[in-house]
Amino acid sequence: MRDSLSAYTTFGIGGRARRISVARSRSELIDLAPDALVLGRGSNVLVSDDGYDGDAVINRYDDIVFNGDLVVAGSGACLASVSSAAARCGLSGLEWAIGIPGSVGGAVRMNAGAFGGAISDRLLYADVLRGGAVVRLGRGELGFSYRHSAIADDDVVIAAAFLLDKISAAVTLARCGEYTERRRSKQPSGKSAGSVFKNPSGISVGKVLDGAGLKGLRNGGAVISPVHANIIVNTGDATADDVCGLIRIMKGELEARGIEAKEEIIYVGGFKNGVLGRLPHAYDIQQKGR
Repeated sequence: MRDSLSAYTTFGIGGRARRISVARSRSELIDLAPDALVLGRGSNVLVSDDGYDGDAVINRYDDIVFNGDLVVAGSGACLASVSSAAARCGLSGLEWAIGIPGSVGGAVRMNAGAFGGAISDRLLYADVLRGGAVVRLGRGELGFSYRHSAIADDDVVIAAAFLLDKISAAVTLARCGEYTERRRSKQPSGKSAGSVFKNPSGISVGKVLDGAGLKGLRNGGAVISPVHANIIVNTGDATADDVCGLIRIMKGELEARGIEAKEEIIYVGGFKNGVLGRLPHAYDIQQKGR
């Protein structure tokens, strides 16, 4: 039996995998991850219309444990949920992540960030499945930079620990409210995978693409958001090919202006028109094989 991966991505797009399993605990994730595609919350993933010719594991190991100012989260936990839970406890340092739908594991791999904050600011260590064994890597061993870490494609993040500051819950919750409003004013509603391209230093890709007149451009069931020109929205029946057509146009506009176009979206499965450049890491996929 083949199962659709579209239900496990925020785009709601994609074909079937050979088999889908769900890992709900640390031990299940460690047992199921080898030789499988491991998906967290699917928020930066575009799955081919032809699907993925292999096994997939949906990571739902989402335990969150508090110990003083230390928070340890399973890699399948939603980053926004960790941020919210920490804020309610009066723990500060992850408020910027409120509203981010990606998983903890993907966020660590990608060094996710927003509003001037990043995972690397607060990460104490990550437990990583590497070469069949779980190793604990400290922040200094993870090679963090902008939207990047040294976690390899064959690695799977199992859990992560964050060291936060203890302050008033009223303050942390107020900050979360402010970030929520800022995100709501700038991010479109609907099914999407967030930003398509990374922002080069000092450049807002969304503003460049807006200046190129791409807001609202439609291809089949996919449209470049009228709210944010670096985001593509599935209006209900978009295919992966529809999305790829828009990405090609966006990439062309950026490159015509001398801007390097590096995708945040990661492609899973075979694409009829080939891969759109080098496959990037994304903050909501933990990947093994393709």
